[in-house]
Amino acid sequence: MLSLIPHRKFTQLSIALLAAMLALPVTVAPNTYTTTTTSTNVSGQFQNDFATDLKLAQQGNALAQNNVGARYLFGLEGVQKDYAQAKVWLEKSAAQDNAGGQNNLGLMYQNGWGVKQDYAKAKSLFEKAAAQGDSLAQNNLGYMYDEGLGVKQDYAQAKSWYEKAAAQGLADAQNNLGYMYQQGWGVKQDYAQAKVWFEKAAAQGNTSGQNQLGFMYMQGLGVKQDYVQAKAGWKKLLRKEMQSHKTIWALCISMVWA
Repeated sequence: MLSLIPHRKFTQLSIALLAAMLALPVTVAPNTYTTTTTSTNVSGQFQNDFATDLKLAQQGNALAQNNVGARYLFGLEGVQKDYAQAKVWLEKSAAQDNAGGQNNLGLMYQNGWGVKQDYAKAKSLFEKAAAQGDSLAQNNLGYMYDEGLGVKQDYAQAKSWYEKAAAQGLADAQNNLGYMYQQGWGVKQDYAQAKVWFEKAAAQGNTSGQNQLGFMYMQGLGVKQDYVQAKAGWKKLLRKEMQSHKTIWALCISMVWA
């Protein structure tokens, strides 16, 4: 089952530091930490090629309908992005109570992708998927309460849903929990707990978690200030973030951390 989740914003602190060291121009957001996210990474893999999934979807297979819809929604595997087609197939999947289809359709309404933005519909769809134990929908529902998107901001509800998703190993939710403890949002500020959750997220390659760990070591938040640890965390982050910019950034990394 393929189900996807989009990121809020990610402060490119590490990139800014590297650019400063090399005197490269870069625009950076004013804050120096990563905020909570609704997850942009892909969870799950397509078991079939598009033609096979389309045939199965036409036969009424809910999982295949979600997979076809997801390809149209994000333009995956050479399929041209088409929100209208995505909505058609995700609605069919969601109507059969497929959690992936419900989550992906919820994303369309949450973000206004090819539809009028509607937080109430998004929340309803996330709730249906979350009730089935879908970790992505649980994290997305938590994010709506965290940010007050169509609902009254409620950190207790946000924490509850993040915890459910984090317990299933979802890195975005682990990062979000870490951020709540770091900032003291709805919980007593606890840097030790924040570090635990950021480490779990970072260990899965979550860029936000890696950035947060580097920030904590740089600032000495609940840990002994350690620039070596901070640099090590950001080095991992940079190597991942720069994959789409392999020319100049690969050169930058080799110059600074060869």
